[in-house]
Amino acid sequence: MCDVLIFNKTLGEGRFNGKSIGLQQFMDEYTDSEFEIIIEGYYGNTTTYTGWLREDGKRPVSAIMYVWNIGDMVYNVKK
Repeated sequence: MCDVLIFNKTLGEGRFNGKSIGLQQFMDEYTDSEFEIIIEGYYGNTTTYTGWLREDGKRPVSAIMYVWNIGDMVYNVKK
């Protein structure tokens, strides 16, 4: 399960608004966009990615992706 919050501007610049959509809708609507992850967070069974969503010809806007994880988490660490 995954939700994506997309705002109308970069957060921290006064008032903002936005929308919440599912992962499939995000992939369909923002196919040619770039989601630049600035902050990653891991909390229990959730992963959060916060960053900028860039579309051609537009100013970047803030976006947050929440991913709910199920099953075992496996971490690969190189020595």
